[in-house]
Amino acid sequence: MSTPEPRGGAPEPSLADRAGAPEPSLRDRAARLRADGGVRRALVHRARVGLKRADGWLAGRDEAPRPRPWDRSRIRHHFRAILDQRVEHLVEVRQPLVLISQIQRSGGTLLSQLFDHHPQVHAHPQELHTGYPNKETWPALDPDGDPEEWFEILWERRAERAFEEGYRKLVSLKAAGESGETFPFLFPPSVQKAVFDAAVERWGPSTPREIFDCYMTSYFNAWLDNRTLYEPDKRWVTAFTARLSVHEASVAGFFDTYADGRLISIVRDPRAWYLSARGYSELDPSERRQRDYGTIEAAVELWRRSTEAALLTHERYGERFRAVLFEDLLSDTEGTMRALADYLGIDYAPMLTEPTFNGMPIKADSSFEVSGHGISTAPLERFRERLDREELDYLERYALPLYERAAEVAR
Repeated sequence: MSTPEPRGGAPEPSLADRAGAPEPSLRDRAARLRADGGVRRALVHRARVGLKRADGWLAGRDEAPRPRPWDRSRIRHHFRAILDQRVEHLVEVRQPLVLISQIQRSGGTLLSQLFDHHPQVHAHPQELHTGYPNKETWPALDPDGDPEEWFEILWERRAERAFEEGYRKLVSLKAAGESGETFPFLFPPSVQKAVFDAAVERWGPSTPREIFDCYMTSYFNAWLDNRTLYEPDKRWVTAFTARLSVHEASVAGFFDTYADGRLISIVRDPRAWYLSARGYSELDPSERRQRDYGTIEAAVELWRRSTEAALLTHERYGERFRAVLFEDLLSDTEGTMRALADYLGIDYAPMLTEPTFNGMPIKADSSFEVSGHGISTAPLERFRERLDREELDYLERYALPLYERAAEVAR
């Protein structure tokens, strides 16, 4: 007796042909049936399979269909897995802090960006705002207090904004007509808080320094695309905070917390500094900016306070403090960074001469429009053309002698 053929006309494979062969998937069966002209049969078969699964699920004989790994419903699960991985493979950040601090428009952002991608440092990527109640005040942390309060004091709200909008320097954006650079910053605040809680639970901090260690660990581990997190042989954490160094109590608080820390202050030629500060106040005509930079008298007083504070810190703290001239940083970047690398005991590398954000080239944070990346010496001489004789006379009389004293300390 001959074997009947299916409606599609093609013979069914024999048991011998199918022996040892893997069971074809539903998709393969449907494709084969469609190729054989059995479209109706394929549809009926798929409907029966679907009804059978639904019937089994309703009867409690089977589990609900598992969503595909890329379904949006899996986002919460994936986020939890990221957090678990970070906590399980926690990178401890307990290195001493190198704090860069002086008044704005002096090059602190630039210096912090030169340290950005060095493998031997954890480089804080934007201005450090752990001060409380403002960034200029070193925070007082009670070791007997509530960890929730510790985190609330130290938490940097700028990190949340950078996570949602990307990192950008607002001064540069305004100088460039709101068309400056923006960089990705993958930093979920909830991950930072969870890592902080895990570090506190593991280490039981009992001093302000140990609390800071928990915070720094939470910060750099929550920065998910941090490109140097897992580099070995870390020596320092580097960060920039404007104006903290102007206040004696804040400097004392910093060294009380980080007895092994370093403070670096940049001193800029007051003539070039005033031109930049004046441009800063024009870009940001807020009440505070006008108070600080709106008149040459107020601006010079602020510059003098910062420079005198640097000289006082040098006198009190010796080798724990280092003064750097902005002019040297721009005109001899390699020599200046070699000296700082030697001061900090890290290897010199060419990357120390290129400002970056997470390893990506970044333009200068200037009060004037910047066209390219890298370091430009244009700010060193710009004031000669843009300041009038009366302004130059005032600066040379009331500020330049103090700059020369600071230059002797820096060099």
